[in-house]
Amino acid sequence: MLESLKRWASGWVAFFMMSLLILSFAIWGIADYITGVDRSALATVGSDEISADQFQQAFQNELNAISQQAGQRISYEQARAVGLDQRVLSQLVGSAAVAEHARSLNLALSQEAIVEGLMRDPAFEGPDGKFSRTALNAALRELGLSEAQLLQRRRRDELQQHLTTALLRSTVVPSPMIDLLHQRREEKRAIEHFTIVAEKAVIIPEPTEEQLKETYDQNKSRFMTAPTRHLSVLMLSVDGIKKQADITNEQLKESYEQTKASYDKPEKRQVQQISFKDKAAAEAAKAEIAGGKDFLEVAKANGADASDVDLGLLERGQLIDSKIAEAAFSLEKDQVSDVIEGTFATVLLRVTEIQPGEQSTFEGSKDQVRNHLAETWARNQLQTLYYKVDDGRAAGKPLKEIASEMQLPFYDIESVTRDNTTPDGKRALDVADASAIITEGFRGEVGIESDPVRLQDGGYAWVDVLDQTPSTQRPFEEVQDDVKKLWSDTQRRQKLSALAKTLTDRVKGGEDMAKVAEEVGGSVVMAPPTTRARLPDGLTQAAMGQAFVLPQGGVGNAETSDGKSRTVFRVAEITAAGPATEAQRKALQTELQQQLRADQIAEYVGALRNRYGVKINESAFRRITGADTDDPSGRAF
Repeated sequence: MLESLKRWASGWVAFFMMSLLILSFAIWGIADYITGVDRSALATVGSDEISADQFQQAFQNELNAISQQAGQRISYEQARAVGLDQRVLSQLVGSAAVAEHARSLNLALSQEAIVEGLMRDPAFEGPDGKFSRTALNAALRELGLSEAQLLQRRRRDELQQHLTTALLRSTVVPSPMIDLLHQRREEKRAIEHFTIVAEKAVIIPEPTEEQLKETYDQNKSRFMTAPTRHLSVLMLSVDGIKKQADITNEQLKESYEQTKASYDKPEKRQVQQISFKDKAAAEAAKAEIAGGKDFLEVAKANGADASDVDLGLLERGQLIDSKIAEAAFSLEKDQVSDVIEGTFATVLLRVTEIQPGEQSTFEGSKDQVRNHLAETWARNQLQTLYYKVDDGRAAGKPLKEIASEMQLPFYDIESVTRDNTTPDGKRALDVADASAIITEGFRGEVGIESDPVRLQDGGYAWVDVLDQTPSTQRPFEEVQDDVKKLWSDTQRRQKLSALAKTLTDRVKGGEDMAKVAEEVGGSVVMAPPTTRARLPDGLTQAAMGQAFVLPQGGVGNAETSDGKSRTVFRVAEITAAGPATEAQRKALQTELQQQLRADQIAEYVGALRNRYGVKINESAFRRITGADTDDPSGRAF
């Protein structure tokens, strides 16, 4: 492929194309070319375009946010399994449709208003609470945007906010809707049930060879070897690069002195807070505590429980209200504050634990400082090293040689399946982005260079396919035990289903439930009255779903959670919900209002999509998301 490109570049076709390129510079300007703008759109909405880079950036941002909430890194496969790729594209299309509508209405915001809003945004505040250029630059790097692009995005977001706010302002929740939802959620049902003891009630005979071969023939796709590939991988990750950083002791000391405060361990306090409707109520509660009443008892008397009161172990900066923060960090341990009229509420505070702050030392912080400097250096080196790898690829060097020259991590994976497993069942590639890298390897072809994989830390991985072995049919003799298990499981499930139906009909017909249960090794258990939201022991979600549509005395059955038996149940008692309290009505109204607004937004965006027309570059989307691979699930990335 490289040779053909070289021949193209040296011919008259290249001369003609270069002439066109120079002419286009003159007509359109050079800016788009030198900034690397990709004119191919992943999707268009009216005249608005969504680029592949936009989608990839939005997908990565969403993935990072979910990972942070989950407290662990979420893989690309896990994200796609819940449809994150489709959701992100849908959000981008909806956003573009609203932006197109704003343009058609000639809505506009001045540059001054956008800049003023940005400078007031808490996301860009420094330690002093004022706008920080450093914080802004950090956000730009994180988002991969220029200042102009950020301002353009904020203008678009604020215009969308104005439009949607106007649309949703008059959303009203009908009172009967609140009553119906309350009745549905608070209705309780007592359910009696028993589980069939499969080993006693169902006997599975030994299958004949003919039955096994028939099962094998009907389920051949279950008995295939996994396709494998021989891959070579070169990693250009921040972690890999920073190992090469040469940082002197003087640099460590200089950096530490400049950022010393960031290494200090801040004081933390376990803070409890009772909120009151007014100052008089707070003063009355303070008097009760002064008279010997327990702080938590006073909280309970004012409608709060322990979880409402406990704010957690906090640093001063984590308390948003400056008055409350000042008071909390001036109290002695177990001391109750005077009444504090905060910005948002009137409160009493108590501090139950104090963890003193600790001033850092250079020696104690040296490793953190070194890691920070090394990571900064690595990120600065990233693009330079990327181009060096690219030059090596263009020169026809194999990845192993490039990795050796540049002292970068290299992996020769002789045989790996799509799920990153070696023939002996071990992980083939044990790095953070392994799933994305292996998936790219299964998208490529032998002898064809593919684009590098973008890593979650901003780095890259190059993958070459050296060999591939397709999936093959495993012979009957090799999988006979697995076939037998499949046949037995299928027989057991069918027999249990038929037996459960018979038992259900007998209980419906008036037979004693306890005697019926005893025949199949079970015993009747009465689950206490419960709402739809709770799952009593011994009952599955499927069983509860049936139980809440049956009348009192109704009987049904459902598979157990392990899939190895079935449970027969009867609705013993139905208790209707009582009238909703004011607090319950308010909570339901808020919830329903949010749902109605979401529906209105969906209808609004759907109408805009129909009005302006949406075109998705299906081949580009399949390529980016991996849907054009031979992955049976069609969801590789």
